[in-house]
Amino acid sequence: MRKTPENQLQKPVDDPRDTDRDAIALPSHVAGSGALDRLVDTARDYAQAAVADNTLRAYAKDWAHFTRWCRMKGTDPLPPSPEMIGLYITDLASGSDPSPSQSASRPLSVSTIDRRLSGLTWNYAQRGFALDRKNRHIATVLAGIRRKHARPPVQKEAILAEDILAMVATLPYDLRGLRDRAILLLGYAGGLRRSEIVSLDLHKDDTPDSGGWVEIMEQGALLTLDAKTGWREVEIGRGSLNTIILRCF
Repeated sequence: MRKTPENQLQKPVDDPRDTDRDAIALPSHVAGSGALDRLVDTARDYAQAAVADNTLRAYAKDWAHFTRWCRMKGTDPLPPSPEMIGLYITDLASGSDPSPSQSASRPLSVSTIDRRLSGLTWNYAQRGFALDRKNRHIATVLAGIRRKHARPPVQKEAILAEDILAMVATLPYDLRGLRDRAILLLGYAGGLRRSEIVSLDLHKDDTPDSGGWVEIMEQGALLTLDAKTGWREVEIGRGSLNTIILRCF
């Protein structure tokens, strides 16, 4: 059994932000100062903002599950072992990993196993290790899992204009109802994701963690959105904007 330093094994997983804060620090040979310390704090804030809260919570659960699996198998999670991780994802795909309440757990989908690997890669990086997902012990097993268990994605039925009109027809004409009408119609006209709709503010800098805002112009409306791949802009023409206003009232 590989021996691992105790302080590495017992790093907390309840709040993954702690590993971010520990990772950002001055080099040991550089003396601290007020200006440098402030830069370190700012860098830590940026590092914490690099991953969404929901993703961090999922990564923490991934790490907790993997470390528990390692304990049950009599091995250590650190340093990363491609061979053991290959066996771990095999366990996830086959559903043979026992849980506290039953003898075997339900096999996980390929997308969930992929997400678990992303969580392990992130957690290892926060602890100063690199996990090579292209290693044959991981990549070959994952390719076989995909080939044997992958299912085609379920295509969701698109919402049509009459569906949106039916939705807004159920809303009252009070202030909240008018707001909800505007949100639904604006989201439909801009082809927005649900996450983009709920994080949208009326103005820039309305909230500290704004996911976007609306600008009303002579030609229509311009939506600035914080998408998964970075900031993007969505234009809604004056004709569509006028229709939204009429439908709201």
